[in-house]
Amino acid sequence: MVATVFLGAGVLAGATACSSPASFTASEGLREPVARDKGFEITVPALWADDGAGTSGTEPARIWATKEGSALFTIDLADIKAQGAGAQWTAASAAAAAVGSMVSGVNPGRVDVDFGVTGPIDGPSAGGILTVGVMAALLGAPIRGDMTMTGTISPDGSIGPIGGVVLKLQAAADQGYRTVLLPLANMSLRNPETNAVESADEVGKRLGLEVRSVGNVQEAFALFTDDRFAYPSAPAFVLPPAVQELSTRQVTALLALLADEAALLPANQETDAVNGLLARSAAAAESGQVATAYGIGMEGLTMAARERASADAQAQVAASGVTSAASWLTDWLDRSTASNAAALAQGIQLGDAMGYEQQLTLPNALSWLAYNDSILQSVQQQLDAGALDAVGIDRYARILADVDTAINVFYPNQLAIIQAAPAQPGPGAGPVAAYLSDYTTFLARAGTAQQDYVQQVVMRGQDPAELARQNDVGLLLPVVLNLSSAAAAIPSSRDSLSDELLQATVAVTYYIATTSLIATVQNFGVDQFGIGADPSAVQQPEVLVASMSTAKMAVDQVAALLGQRGLDASLPVWAAAYGTGAAEALAGTPEATAAQVLALNELYFDAITVFMLQSGPVQ
Repeated sequence: MVATVFLGAGVLAGATACSSPASFTASEGLREPVARDKGFEITVPALWADDGAGTSGTEPARIWATKEGSALFTIDLADIKAQGAGAQWTAASAAAAAVGSMVSGVNPGRVDVDFGVTGPIDGPSAGGILTVGVMAALLGAPIRGDMTMTGTISPDGSIGPIGGVVLKLQAAADQGYRTVLLPLANMSLRNPETNAVESADEVGKRLGLEVRSVGNVQEAFALFTDDRFAYPSAPAFVLPPAVQELSTRQVTALLALLADEAALLPANQETDAVNGLLARSAAAAESGQVATAYGIGMEGLTMAARERASADAQAQVAASGVTSAASWLTDWLDRSTASNAAALAQGIQLGDAMGYEQQLTLPNALSWLAYNDSILQSVQQQLDAGALDAVGIDRYARILADVDTAINVFYPNQLAIIQAAPAQPGPGAGPVAAYLSDYTTFLARAGTAQQDYVQQVVMRGQDPAELARQNDVGLLLPVVLNLSSAAAAIPSSRDSLSDELLQATVAVTYYIATTSLIATVQNFGVDQFGIGADPSAVQQPEVLVASMSTAKMAVDQVAALLGQRGLDASLPVWAAAYGTGAAEALAGTPEATAAQVLALNELYFDAITVFMLQSGPVQ
C-alpha cells in the first residue's frame, strides 16, 4: 500500500522562529562553564533561520549537566516547553543529551541534563551545537566564544545536513562570530538567483567568516575546545585471528548459499541481478576483501530470498486462489514468529556464560531479532486489518523472506562473531546487569523523545494506530510504533542479566529505529526503508554518503581506543566494515541505495555498541 501520511521528504529548512528571540553575540576568548549542583552550566549559540520570512539569528541555549545525577538518566525540557519550543527542538535536545553522554565516555545512567531557551525556536538543526554544549557541561570544558555551528545530530555522533545556510551564516556574521562549522553535506550551496553552485567557504569569506566542515561531533568538540578535549589517537583496531578466520569461513558459506538460491530462480532480470551480486561478492573474496564480499553477499542473498518468496506466492495464488494463498501466508507468518521468538530466547540465555565485551555486544546481534519481532507484529496487524489481494500476498511474502534470512543467516553469523572474539572475565553478572539497566533507561527515554518528534512532526498529530493501518510496513512507521510499545513495557526495576539483556536489546533497537525513520525521510528523502523491497530512490544521495562516511569514522575511532585499553570490539568493527565495504563497492549500481541504507543502519548499532563498551564498568 502506498504511504498516505505526509513525511516531508528532504532536508527541513532549519528552524522556525515563532517570535523574536534574544540574540547571542560572540565573545572574545573562551566561554567558561559555571559550576553548580555537582555539574556545570554553559550557554551555546544555536543558529536559526526562517526561510519564509528571510530572517535568522542566534538563540542562547543554556545547558546544565552532571555525571553524578541522583536519578537515572533524565532530560529536563520543562523550560524549553514553557517557552513554546516545539517537538523538533525538544527532540534535538534529547538527541543531544543522548549522543553527548555517549560520546563523552561517561556512564549515561548517571547523567542528568537540563536545557533552557529564551524564545520559542523550533528545528532539528541545533542538534550538533546542543551536543557540543552537553559535552562541555559534562566535562567542564571551556569553548570558544567566537565559534558557532549548525547541523543535526545522529546516534553515531555524525553531523547531518540542514537548510537555511546562507541566512544562518549572515546571522553569525551579524552577531560577531568569526568561525562557523557546517555539515559536510552543506559545503556546496546553490544561489537561488543564478542557480549557480558555490562553496559555503566563499560565501563565508564575503561575510568575514571562516567556514569549516565537520563530519561528527567529536571533531566539532575538538575545534570548539582548541583540541584540548580531542579524542586521543590510537592504532586502528584489528580483528583478532579467530574472528578473521571465522569471517572468511562465513563468506565462503554465504557464497555457497547464494549460489544455491540463485540456481533455483527463474531466468529473468531479477535473477540476473542476483547473479551479478554473486559474481561481485566472489571477486571481492578472491581479492582478499573479505568484509566487502560478505556485505555484497548479504545484498545478493536478501534479493534472492525475496524473489523465491515472490515466485512461491504467485504460484500459490495461481494454483488455489487468493483465499488459500492468504492461509499459506498466515501459516508462514506463524512459523516465522515462533522461530524468531525461540532464537531470541536462546540468544538471551547465552549471555550468562559470556565474557564482559561479549555481554555488552550481544544486544547488537540480538537487535536483528527484536527488529524482526516488530516487523512480524506489523505484518500480523496488516493481515488482521482486512482481506488480502494477490499484490499484498506477494508483498508480505517478500517481507517474511527478509525475516527468515535474518533469523537463519545474518543473526547466527553475528552471534558467532561475538562468541569467537576474546573477552575479559568481567566484574560479574550484577554490575553488568546494573549498567545495562541504566543504559536501557537512557536509550528508552531518548527514544521516547524521538517518538514524540515522529508523532508530532512527521505524522503531524494524526492517530498513530490509524496511520499504521494505512501505511505499508516498508515505511518503517508501523515497526517504530510496535517498538515504542515494547520499550514502554520495560520495567524501571533492575532485573537479572538475562532480563536486562533483552530490555537493552529492545531499547537499542527502538532508539535506532526512531532515528532511522527521521533520518531517512528528512535527511535523505527516502520514504520506503527497504523492508521486503529495495528502498526508494534517495533525494539527497550526497547526504547519505557523507553520513555513512562519518559514522564509520566514529566507530573506528572509538574501537581504536577500546583496543588500546585491551577491550574487544570485533562485532561492531566487522559489521561496520562489511556494511561500508558493500556500499562503496556497489556505488553507481541499482543496488547502491539498498547497500547504503543497510550500512548506515548497521553503523548506528555499531556506534552505540562501542559507546557502551567505552563507558562500561570495566575501564
